[in-house]
Amino acid sequence: MSTKLLYPFTFILERLKYAQKFLLISVLFVIPIALLFGSWFSNTQAKIAFTQSEDQGLAQIEKALPFMLSLQQHRGQANAYLNGGGADSENKLKDASAKTDENAAVMTRSIQESGLAESLSEWQQISADWQKLKEETPSLTAAESFERHSDLIGLTLDLITQIADDSSLSLDSELDSYYLMNSVIDQIPRLIEDTAQIRGIGNGILTKREADADLMTDVKIKIARIGDESKKLNQLLEHYAKVQPKAEAAQIGGADQTALKAIEDFLTVTRQQLLEDPALSSEPAAFFQAGTSTIDSTYAFFQKASGALHTLFEQRLDKFEGERNLVIGILAVTLLLILLFYIAFYRSVHNAVRLLSERSAAMAAGDLSQPIALNTRDELGQVGDSFNRMIDALNKTLTVAQEASERSAASSGQLSEVARESSLAMRQVAGAVQTVAEGSETQRRMTEDTALAMNEMAIGISRIAESSASVAESATETTQRAEAGDRELSAAVHQMRSIRESVNRSTGSVTRLDAHSQQIDEIVASIKAIARQTQLLSLNANIEAARAGEHGRGFAVVASEVGKLAEQTQASVETISLRIGDIRGLIGETVELMRRTDSETEEGLAFIDRASHAIGAISQSARIVNDQVQDISAASQQISAGVEEVTASVSEVARVALHSAEESQAMAAAAEQQLAALEEIGAASQDLSGMAGGLQDDLSFFKLTAEQ
Repeated sequence: MSTKLLYPFTFILERLKYAQKFLLISVLFVIPIALLFGSWFSNTQAKIAFTQSEDQGLAQIEKALPFMLSLQQHRGQANAYLNGGGADSENKLKDASAKTDENAAVMTRSIQESGLAESLSEWQQISADWQKLKEETPSLTAAESFERHSDLIGLTLDLITQIADDSSLSLDSELDSYYLMNSVIDQIPRLIEDTAQIRGIGNGILTKREADADLMTDVKIKIARIGDESKKLNQLLEHYAKVQPKAEAAQIGGADQTALKAIEDFLTVTRQQLLEDPALSSEPAAFFQAGTSTIDSTYAFFQKASGALHTLFEQRLDKFEGERNLVIGILAVTLLLILLFYIAFYRSVHNAVRLLSERSAAMAAGDLSQPIALNTRDELGQVGDSFNRMIDALNKTLTVAQEASERSAASSGQLSEVARESSLAMRQVAGAVQTVAEGSETQRRMTEDTALAMNEMAIGISRIAESSASVAESATETTQRAEAGDRELSAAVHQMRSIRESVNRSTGSVTRLDAHSQQIDEIVASIKAIARQTQLLSLNANIEAARAGEHGRGFAVVASEVGKLAEQTQASVETISLRIGDIRGLIGETVELMRRTDSETEEGLAFIDRASHAIGAISQSARIVNDQVQDISAASQQISAGVEEVTASVSEVARVALHSAEESQAMAAAAEQQLAALEEIGAASQDLSGMAGGLQDDLSFFKLTAEQ
């Protein structure tokens, strides 16, 4: 689920560079932050503008109140003047008119600069009404003048409310300024107006020294309203004091209580001089001055309150602007830090990636001698650690491979040398075996010749036997037959001597064959030793190949084949050794038989010699001849038996010689096969040596660490 959810984001990021990734993520972060900051900044600026507008509205109210006070002065003086106040009242009326004009001009300039359109429109109407009232006042009655002045002052109070509305001052909801604001724009101006009306009405009544019931009732109503407004103002100030106890004491400084005390005293004076004195004997100027003093105290409180309100607005502006500037500063510093961290992070990642790329290129070029040094602990640092572990593993693997290739090259060289020596030895063995085969073939031919000679000798002996029988049958023919026997004996002696010579030659050949067999046995022993050495080399090669692992697998196969060939060679040599042992045994028997043949031939010659002497003595004694003939017959039989035995032995020797020749041929073929196998081993060793050299050349491409 998470993979599918993250796929589009991963898809986008995988196709961007780091700078583009950072830019994209930064934009995504900046957008909500910018929106939130924009909203907060707009709200803060709205608060600042709101507070500034409030402060500006308060300034306009401060300009409007002097106009209202001077207008109230003008109303009171006009009321006194129209009630018969005389020249003094007229002069005071003119002064009040001039003061009112001055305050009206100030108000006009101020409200035009404020930009409060609706308030400006109302003020222009009030200003026009004032000019008209100022001109018409002397022609009005006291009641009309008072009413029109009061109406104009009521419009001024409405203007103050309009200014408060236009400047959003009346919308202030902060507790620390709400109570004070309400006092400034509503309670204090109305208290001043009610006090001024009582002052004006009382001044007129005391000037005329008479009053009707309606005026007195109006005074009572205004006294009651002032009392209620004073209580309400006092409550507002008490709330303000709870919210801002320090500001109330420091900024207002008891002016509120002074104003309330002055109002209370003025109400007391009003009761005493207007309501409780039926004669109305008090001085109107003193009463008017008492009202003016009360209004001045109240106005002083207004100034203190508006000053405190200005201070609150300034503090609020300072707070808002301070918070705004602080947040902007913090945001700017934070963004700067983020930018610096982004740049540092990008440089760190870029440097790490660059270093990884450079080291990867160096590794691809065969340089494994230097590790990757990343001064970071993040995931790229883990990648660097993985690269270093890979470099260490490759160093170890390639070092082992180099050592194995060196050992393989040395072993293949040794194996090639052993194969060469074995080939030379096998060539000698093959030559010796070929010589043995040729000797066996010669022995076979000689034994065949000996067999033929022995057959001829057997025939001769048979003839001797026949002759002896003939001699026995006819003694009379002994002399003639003795001569023939002498000739036959001479031939027999010659033949026996030939047989003896053939036997002697056969004996020499067989003796030489025995010597060659002994040499073959020695060569076979050498081959056995070479085969055992080859097996040991094959075993060592297998061990080295096992150590080399995957790289030595081919070498292990070659070493295994060499071991098998060595085992086959040893088995063949064992077979050859057994065959040669058999041949030597047969050769020994043949030599013994030949010696017996020679001995019997000697005996035959002795018999023939005796026969010759007997034949020589035939003429002397027939009986001796007859006895000699019998001896000859017996000897002939013995010779015949010996010849048969010799013939059988020679046949056996021929058979053994034939078998020896066949075995020699087989051994020669096996030697040729062994030689071919050793030559293949030599070629394989050369190939292995070449591959080991190539592997060393390939491994020399890598530059490994010195400590490895």
